[in-house]
Amino acid sequence: MKGLRCGLVLGALTGLALPAAAAQPFEDLAYGAYQAGHYRRAQTEALKRVEADHNDAAAMTLLGEIYRQGLGVAPDQKAATEWYEQADARGDINATFALATELLDQNSGKRDPARAGQLLEKAAAAGHPLANYNLALALLATGKDSDDKRAVACLRIAAKAEIGDAMQALGTLARQGRGLPQSDEEAAGWMKKGAAAGNVPAEVEYAIMLFNGTGVAKDEEAAAKLFLRAAHQGNPIAQNRLAKLYQFGLGIAPDRIEAAAWHLAARSQGLGDPALDELFDRLNPEQKGRAARMAASRISSFVLTAP
Repeated sequence: MKGLRCGLVLGALTGLALPAAAAQPFEDLAYGAYQAGHYRRAQTEALKRVEADHNDAAAMTLLGEIYRQGLGVAPDQKAATEWYEQADARGDINATFALATELLDQNSGKRDPARAGQLLEKAAAAGHPLANYNLALALLATGKDSDDKRAVACLRIAAKAEIGDAMQALGTLARQGRGLPQSDEEAAGWMKKGAAAGNVPAEVEYAIMLFNGTGVAKDEEAAAKLFLRAAHQGNPIAQNRLAKLYQFGLGIAPDRIEAAAWHLAARSQGLGDPALDELFDRLNPEQKGRAARMAASRISSFVLTAP
């Protein structure tokens, strides 16, 4: 696993989870259309709601999200920010978090890191899972022991909401003994949970711990299955480890062609391995061709399925 990301995550992790429909006893046409991918209709229905009720914060937040992502409309960060500001003023915590991320974006037209930090603290204090995750990363960046402990508390809130990145971060901190007592057993437990939540780095870390018997009973076969799953998701570390397992028949049946193919896939992402280069060089031309075709097919699959 690479080191913890020290800084606010503004990519996929900042997408909103808009729970308005579940909380309201009537049919939410705007959110229903949004969920179905009918974004222009969602925009129309949300605008109707705002016109009928100038305090409909959930509809305002939905409009902010539509403009932020450019869903059925041209992306407009300024409009998104304005809708989020109105919703935040009316107490919508999703909007508070979204506004914090917008105020860190140059394209919002209102970049304000100081206010963004205040909003992030506000959303985290209200229990917003992604706000707690992002705040934890900001706290970890300070290098202060007191902030490390606060970060762990924030990550636990995010992990409880099944955020795999938070689980993986907790596993890393438990292994390092940072912000909480050092424990390989706790680290393995969090990595296992992160893997189950679909976090690929946690999957790889847990596979390594399983293979080595670190904090968990040694199980090479289970490790190989996890490496295989992560490798198919395009993780180069998993591809490299899987190649070695195939090379030596550890936890999986030995197969030099598979070993070579996974090595080529990992190497295409910049992860070289001289020992596996030698294995590939010892193959005959027909075997090299097979391995290369397998690798090319997998590399194409990774590109097509990448988020």
